[in-house]
Amino acid sequence: MEGGRVRRGGKWHVQSRYRLLLNPSDLVALSGREALPAELADTLREHARRRGYVLDARPSVRLEVSQRVNAGDVVVLTDDDGPSAAAASHTADPPPAAQQAVPAQPPRPSGPSSTQHHLEQPPAGSTNVYSAARPTAPRATLAVRAPGQPVVRRAVDGTTLRIGRASDNEIVLADSRVSRHHAQISVRLGTLIYTDLNSTNGSYLQGSRVQEIALGPHDVIQLGGSTLTIEPAQ
Repeated sequence: MEGGRVRRGGKWHVQSRYRLLLNPSDLVALSGREALPAELADTLREHARRRGYVLDARPSVRLEVSQRVNAGDVVVLTDDDGPSAAAASHTADPPPAAQQAVPAQPPRPSGPSSTQHHLEQPPAGSTNVYSAARPTAPRATLAVRAPGQPVVRRAVDGTTLRIGRASDNEIVLADSRVSRHHAQISVRLGTLIYTDLNSTNGSYLQGSRVQEIALGPHDVIQLGGSTLTIEPAQ
């Protein structure tokens, strides 16, 4: 907040919209913390009030994920830090504040000296996991391919999609190597999360077995002889 303040009319004006880039594993670890963005926004508002800063709008915080952010770190961006800022990072040395990521934990309003946060440039090629305009419905389509069956596409609408051989699943796969209730795809903090439901033969992404993972565009999950591909919505 301090790094982006501007002096106007004798008062300090500060940014009100922030984005936090997290490693996918850290986002998965935040299961059950859907209220965290709102809590962080309230912390920012209280900090601005204590310091006498002017906010042009009610603070908001959006969590996004990036494979380029190390686990345990968080990169803090404002809405002014867009694609042009990312492109500039390829051609110019970053400012000293961009050399380190801040710890992945909510800021604690314990006093002015403990509430300094760096605004960082996004790592090159960041945010490659879906972050939705609405936190419950990423814009994506699931392409389902089962052995000997035509491709079926289903829009992701924010509801949990259960996957398996049993008829009570939202996505039923006629695949003998798929468990009756094999896995599910849900939305958590605006991101698609794939969870294997302790299936017999497991789920794989790029040849590695996965239990729970944040999904990005064009990711392909293999279960049995079937695949699930995340396609950007048209």
